[in-house]
Amino acid sequence: MSQGELFTAVSAVLCVAHAVLGVLWWARDRADRAVVARLDAADIDPYHAVATTDRDPGRDADRAGAAELLLAGLIRVKDDGQVAVTAAGAAPDMTPEHPVPAAVLATLRGHAAPWALNWLYLDAEHRARRDAFLRAEDARWPRWATRSRDRVKPAAILVTVLFAGWCSGQLLYVRGAFSGPGGEVAAAVFVGLLMWGVFALVLGLVVLAVWPWRRDRFSEYCRSLPPHPAEAALDDEGRDRLHRAMTYSPPRTEVVEDLSWDPGAF
Repeated sequence: MSQGELFTAVSAVLCVAHAVLGVLWWARDRADRAVVARLDAADIDPYHAVATTDRDPGRDADRAGAAELLLAGLIRVKDDGQVAVTAAGAAPDMTPEHPVPAAVLATLRGHAAPWALNWLYLDAEHRARRDAFLRAEDARWPRWATRSRDRVKPAAILVTVLFAGWCSGQLLYVRGAFSGPGGEVAAAVFVGLLMWGVFALVLGLVVLAVWPWRRDRFSEYCRSLPPHPAEAALDDEGRDRLHRAMTYSPPRTEVVEDLSWDPGAF
């Protein structure tokens, strides 16, 4: 088999591999769309829906939980934005049934003084309580539990990178780079690796540009849902206080230096 025929055969294998991966991508995308079409009749937890659309999973769920506590009068937001538990919120029998607002209230109860609501992400115990619920909700949707992962496109890139390595090796073989002394062979291997890197970069960029990632249709669906009921029920003042609580920043303590110069000190 000549080099031209060999190159044609390997190129055909590459095309077949990409075609198979393309069929897998299409089948998975069709199955994703079929599942999303049935979500209208599903019972999606509002807190889970809010957390799904958040780039920082849990932050918006905490915000919705705080809105529910604020509506129930279990917490209050001070003028500076810090949050404190009310007398009703301190009563154990007033703990909400839902795990997310219950986790927020439990964390706030652990602080005697007013506390910043946007510091919840620093509390490991709070994250553990909240994330346990979110993971359990993810388990209800096993198709979407790993929705951020796409194994088809990386496979297409890997096949292309291997093809680039084969091409660089064939170019060096045709030029007889591996038939010389040991030093020349080592140099040929180094040049081959550089060529592989260049080919892989160029072909990989092409694959990245033309091959679509898996769409996160579950997150797209959750974004189309109405706002969380607790946040929607807040009036303008309540929304403003909740916003201040989620964006609280402690005041800076300015240190004024005495820049006066006393000649007698020298």
